[in-house]
Amino acid sequence: MQSLTTSSFNLSKIPKSLPLPNGFTLLPIFPQLPTSSLPHLTHKTTSKSKRFSATLSRDPSPVLEDSEIGEESERFDWYSQWYPVAPICDLDKRVPHAKRVMGIDIVVWWDRKEEKWQVFDDSCPHRLAPLSEGRIDQWGRLQCVYHGWCFDGAGDCNFIPQAPPDGPPVHTFKKACAASYPSIEQNKIVWFWPKSEPQYKNIAMKRKPPYIPELDDPSYSSLMGQRDIPYGFAWLDMQVERKILDVGSENWQKACFVPTKADALVVGFRKWLRKYSNNQIDWRSKFSTMLPPSPPKEQLMDRYWSHVVHCSSCRTAMKGLRALEVALQVISLASIGVVAAVKQNVISAAARTAVVSMAVLCFAASRWLSHFIYKNFYFHDYNHALR
Repeated sequence: MQSLTTSSFNLSKIPKSLPLPNGFTLLPIFPQLPTSSLPHLTHKTTSKSKRFSATLSRDPSPVLEDSEIGEESERFDWYSQWYPVAPICDLDKRVPHAKRVMGIDIVVWWDRKEEKWQVFDDSCPHRLAPLSEGRIDQWGRLQCVYHGWCFDGAGDCNFIPQAPPDGPPVHTFKKACAASYPSIEQNKIVWFWPKSEPQYKNIAMKRKPPYIPELDDPSYSSLMGQRDIPYGFAWLDMQVERKILDVGSENWQKACFVPTKADALVVGFRKWLRKYSNNQIDWRSKFSTMLPPSPPKEQLMDRYWSHVVHCSSCRTAMKGLRALEVALQVISLASIGVVAAVKQNVISAAARTAVVSMAVLCFAASRWLSHFIYKNFYFHDYNHALR
């Protein structure tokens, strides 16, 4: 099987071959940077697998030299890249959608006039209310829920309800405009460029997001999804992250032992991050380097708010199962009611027993279904020792 994943950043500025420790060689592939609320795309086909391999030298202890740190001109600019926002299949054209990418709160909404998905800063210029809490009005404009300001696809304010019609046209002032980011649809995904300055308005004409032709090839079958993961971008376990931070990100290789070819991508990514980004993502001081307390499992492994609420397929499935659960409960109660209301001489004992049995079975099925819904759509504990 062939598996493809999209990164959350443009690959044009990344070296074609990642710098790996002596003895490691890697065929062309790029590191994945999991970030919160960004879609991860998986594609499967029956075609022959592409092989990505690494080889290991006799020295199993990779060491990062200070000379490998890149010059300022080589630094990776995190805010001059295209980022995937959401699969189009999970976006409802009737409502605006709140998203967060690279720590930037944005709103994605369907512009009927331009027939494209627009991406704005999720903040009304009036009193900074979230535009994602607004609506699409009858003229296809994005309307703020707070005081009704309306914006077109370019971010220009078209209407301010509180402004007198015979007064100055305050809606035409530059400060009345919403911040609009360049956006583009590609590979059935909405992408955006996280700079709203006028010079980046037509950036899509010069640079496009990374393109995966297989995702547009009808001979392939694809599966798209996204999940907001409440842990660090580089480690799957927050406790491991704490241990690495104890020794310092620049000394991560001293805290870990990575001797096999299975570690090649991790080593390559760590070297790339050190050389081109000083061992960190540029969050523009939006987040503290201090880690918060570890959340309980119910929050860390939550499924509903991290995935289901963003996935149209899962929402539809859960809605159908909820309806079935209610139907089973109604049948159970109705059956008991019928048996209680009907006189004994009206129906036979066998029929009465059958109705009661059906009621019990429907109630038991509804309870099992409730547990099934909770386990698959809300939270399911996982004990590795018992697997």
